[in-house]
Amino acid sequence: MSGSNYEQNLMKQQRLHHLDSLRGIAALIVVMAHYFAAFYPYTIFGLQGNYHQKSIWEDIVFCPPFGLFVAGHLAVCLFFILSGYVLSYGFLGEIRRIDKIVSAVIKRPVRLGGLVLFTIIAGYSLWVNKAFYNSAVADLSGSRPWFSDYWNGEVGVVRLIIDIVTSLFSRGFIYNPPLWTIKIELYGSFLVFLFVAIFGRYKYRLPILLFLLAIFHRSFYMGFILGVIMADIVKNHDILLRIKSNRYVSVPLFVFFLYLSSYPYCVKSDFIKQTIFYALPFDQWLGRGYPVIAALTIFILVVTNSRIKEYLMHPILIFLGRISYGLYAVHFLVLGSLSSYLFSALYLHLGYHLSFLLVLISGFPIIILFAYLSTIYIDEPAIKLASYLADNALKFLNSRIYPKLKGLKTHKAGSERQM
Repeated sequence: MSGSNYEQNLMKQQRLHHLDSLRGIAALIVVMAHYFAAFYPYTIFGLQGNYHQKSIWEDIVFCPPFGLFVAGHLAVCLFFILSGYVLSYGFLGEIRRIDKIVSAVIKRPVRLGGLVLFTIIAGYSLWVNKAFYNSAVADLSGSRPWFSDYWNGEVGVVRLIIDIVTSLFSRGFIYNPPLWTIKIELYGSFLVFLFVAIFGRYKYRLPILLFLLAIFHRSFYMGFILGVIMADIVKNHDILLRIKSNRYVSVPLFVFFLYLSSYPYCVKSDFIKQTIFYALPFDQWLGRGYPVIAALTIFILVVTNSRIKEYLMHPILIFLGRISYGLYAVHFLVLGSLSSYLFSALYLHLGYHLSFLLVLISGFPIIILFAYLSTIYIDEPAIKLASYLADNALKFLNSRIYPKLKGLKTHKAGSERQM
């Protein structure tokens, strides 16, 4: 291997590692946000409905930077930006390889589907065996209707089979609520692949991306478009070098991120007026947009700041990156079952706050363990299966379909010449 090729591979490996670590941190934030939404709903939803404040310390999450630890919406937006960036980076400005794009399209649903299928079956099993205790916790915490609405009523095996066969990515959230994002992840990935297939080599693709951003600015697909824009800028332009070489730009950006990262996305506008964010303009789009802006800001800092990259290369964070999809996929099942049961058992003996602390301390190791096991035995085999299916599909296309299409094209051209 030549020196230049070795350096390119090393840079690619490091890039993926630090972005995986960022994804792992985002997954942990989602876990934390859901635990607080279940046990201290005021910290997520503010003072509305039954979401009443249980302790004065809960106000701290509405002050930067503490709100970052429960910024679940920001973390989800960051997931989508990361996906748009990673999925498009290798295609932008390169020779158009339709076979590679077809391969990526084939791989994506299989790669995502492994943990989706597993956690749907796991959620169903817990549901039919009445192993979810979320309603009991909601009675104590006041997390109604948010936490009490899951796993209600009866569900049968026929319904499960129908949902798996016909609506794996659309109805998985019924059995495992966080799976609502996977449908967006899948369709957003297809959107990215379609864009790079059509415009990946087009010189003026950035204006097209900005046009698409305007179209999708009120949906989660905006995150994927932002990720593609960032991939194009990082790979093919030098705009971000000013941030990379100028700490007087990066430091204010980091402060700006810390401020917006605590924006209380789920609260009502009248509650926001009582917080440090009262001066920010508010409407339906901006309420959704501030966490997106925060996610984009930290992403820019990560891809331009070498020191942050070094921090993200820590082995513990790399491990979290490896199991990030597992963390996201399994945590809510643990929250609704083991953690909720433990809290219900401890509450009468230890009181509310101490019981929650023990539930939180015990819940994270259990979630990490299940995430690791599901990564080893479900997710990574699904990735291998996706590659196997894509490789064989391409072999079939190259050996059977493409030659026939080429023959038809040649035959048609010959007939036209004879005419």
